[in-house]
Amino acid sequence: QQSELNSFLWTIKRDPPSYFFGTIHVPYTRVWDFIPENSKKAFQQSHIVYFELDLTDPYTISALTSCQLLPQGKNLQDVLPRDIYCRLKRHLEYVKLMMPSWMTPDQRGKGLYADYLFNAIAGNWERKRPVWVMLMVNSLTEVDIKSRGVPVLDLYLAQEAERLRKQTGAVEKVEEQCHPLNGLNFSQV
Repeated sequence: QQSELNSFLWTIKRDPPSYFFGTIHVPYTRVWDFIPENSKKAFQQSHIVYFELDLTDPYTISALTSCQLLPQGKNLQDVLPRDIYCRLKRHLEYVKLMMPSWMTPDQRGKGLYADYLFNAIAGNWERKRPVWVMLMVNSLTEVDIKSRGVPVLDLYLAQEAERLRKQTGAVEKVEEQCHPLNGLNFSQV
């Protein structure tokens, strides 16, 4: 039963209470039905909501995009072994070819085109750092493509908070997420 599920909700006992809720970066529709009512109720009753990052802020999105890029003048071909680069290029060509068949009628009905979606996800991939390319490739699956257009849980909650006119904020800056990932060496990636 839903009341018996682990809620990933912690209560900080104070007056009024504060809550800490652990989220996952997947389309919210994959997990929403499994989030227990106590978590949803805590969100509804809250007046102030803080997220990991402010995914509704254009600066955050722009900074996340910029932090993924290799230094000026460098391309992925310059930093990856040739065989891995060639396999990656072939795989992305395969994904681009398959993407129209992976899209749902609902996505098409909303005006999403496979080329647009591919470019939104993989555009400028040759300029990205290997760790970000790895994360990108992991999201280029049929299941993930079918759920594109559905916000991830964090973004959905942020959009709901804005819609409900809750005060929002973020506990991290882009740099705090970006620098540790960019600090991984090639063998770690």
